[in-house]
Amino acid sequence: MKHISEIIREDLGLNRKNSSLLHKKTKIYKHLIESLKDKPCIIENAYQKEETLYIECNSAEETDALRYEERNIKKILSKINVFPDKIKFRTKVGN
Repeated sequence: MKHISEIIREDLGLNRKNSSLLHKKTKIYKHLIESLKDKPCIIENAYQKEETLYIECNSAEETDALRYEERNIKKILSKINVFPDKIKFRTKVGN
């Protein structure tokens, strides 16, 4: 029987590059959640791809509310040395 770490490392192909990307994504997401906890929106996902930051919410209303916080979001992310050129807001599509 394999240990769970072996399965993750071998079967999922998790390597140092993927680990660092996952760490960066988690860092961005957690920092935004903590900094914007007083806002009436719930961020479902936040990640940076190339120089664009993507932020996903559950509803269009929450997404629109975050659009007004774009300058504040950039200021928040500068504290953790993340400087996106653009921020794109998306509404999560679920079943």
